Amino acid sequence: MAHRTLRAALAGALLCVVAPGTAQASSFGDALSKCLVDHSSQSDQTLLVQWVFSAISAGPAVKRLSSITPAQREDFNRRTAALFNRELTVECRAQAIEAIRYDGTPAIAASFGTLGGVAMRGLMSDPLVQKELQQLGSFADPKALGALIGEAQGAKPTPPGK
Repeated sequence: MAHRTLRAALAGALLCVVAPGTAQASSFGDALSKCLVDHSSQSDQTLLVQWVFSAISAGPAVKRLSSITPAQREDFNRRTAALFNRELTVECRAQAIEAIRYDGTPAIAASFGTLGGVAMRGLMSDPLVQKELQQLGSFADPKALGALIGEAQGAKPTPPGK
C-alpha cells in the first residue's frame, strides 16, 4: 500500500512540474521546495524542461510538431525519475520526511511544482525564447487592446474597428 501511495505522490509531483498549482505550503513544504531548488544544477533544470517538453509533445495537439522518438522519451523519463529520486531520497531527504510527515504526500508534488517553475523561468528568460515570445505582439491588434485597457481603466469604450 505504501508503494502505491508513493507512486501516486510521484505521479502528482510530475504533474505539478508540468502544471504547477497554487497549493499553500507549510514551512516544511517551503523547506523542501528550497532544498530541491538549491540542490538542482542548471543541467538538472534543463533536463526537467526537456522532460516537460517531451511529455507535452506526446499529446495529439502538438505531436506532429516534434520529432522526439519513443527511445528519447523513455530516456527523458528515466533520467528525470533519477533526478527526482536523488533529490528526494538523498539531497533533500530530511526536508522530504518532514514535509510528508506534516503535509502529506501532496507536499512532494507542490515542491516539485516549485522546482519546475524555477526551471521554466530559466527557459523563458533565454533571449532567443524572449525574441519568439515578443513576435506575438507584432500580430496583435493595438487599437483593440488599447480600447480594452482604456475601458478597464474607466475610459469611454471605443468599439473595435473604429
